[in-house]
Amino acid sequence: MFYSVLILVLATTLTALVAGNNMSAAVGTLIGSRILSRTGGLIIGMAGFSAGLLIQGHSLSSTAFRLIPRVNEIIAFSLVIALVIFMLAAFLRVPLSLTMALVGISVGLSIRYGFPVDVPLVTLIMITWILAPIMSIAFAFILNRKLASAQPRNVWNFALSLKIALIVVSFLTAFTLGANTLGFIEQVAGISGLNVLFMIIGIVLGSLFLSRGIIKRVGQEMYMMRYTNAFVSLVISSALVEGATFLGLPLSNTQTLTSSVFGSGLSYRHKAMASKPFLITVATWVISPLLGMIFGLII
Repeated sequence: MFYSVLILVLATTLTALVAGNNMSAAVGTLIGSRILSRTGGLIIGMAGFSAGLLIQGHSLSSTAFRLIPRVNEIIAFSLVIALVIFMLAAFLRVPLSLTMALVGISVGLSIRYGFPVDVPLVTLIMITWILAPIMSIAFAFILNRKLASAQPRNVWNFALSLKIALIVVSFLTAFTLGANTLGFIEQVAGISGLNVLFMIIGIVLGSLFLSRGIIKRVGQEMYMMRYTNAFVSLVISSALVEGATFLGLPLSNTQTLTSSVFGSGLSYRHKAMASKPFLITVATWVISPLLGMIFGLII
């Protein structure tokens, strides 16, 4: 009973932190460009997170069961470690991926407690983590070049359509995070039924009280995104994460969104862009699962 309650509290807390941390990535463009007010943007984000969790959160159930032993004590340890790593990363202002860390934690705990590691599954996940950023950069580069060369007949109608499209893809970005990242937390924790409502509460609390920070490393520090760049980045990111969710594979929105933003920046013909923030973020993609595995091994 103790571990069941602890798992529920930890999963809700992690949900709140993830929702608050990723809200700006999902709807930051809408709020920053004043397409919607902060309240309107938060509603879109919360609705997307919640819908993704409720509709597709179960998609990663098989992966979660194959990665981490169904022992409440081990599950609780995995969530505690994830929370510690997440808080440490927030304190150091390093964009570590919770999804990647959780996979590493699962592997470390399985080894530590003598459970077999599903090597083919872990290998497939790692391949996905390598291919997804490459695909994000390539697709963003190509699509931005095509949009840049397009000449809309009516500029005002095009701008209005783009604003509406941005609202839609922002919701989809939040939806895919709810389905994949939050769904992965749900399945690792083994939460089901009415207990999912606690995660919904976590989404609301995290979105309202923990979302004021802006992810500068993704947007402002690389380059100032235009509507078309933001649209392309969000579309590619949400499409790749949705594809991974459909296949039952955990994939970080941070990976796909950061990479697609970088690819959009590369598409400028005469625009300098700082590569250092992107390279730092890439380094954290390696550090996240390794750090999680090390913590899992020493617990």
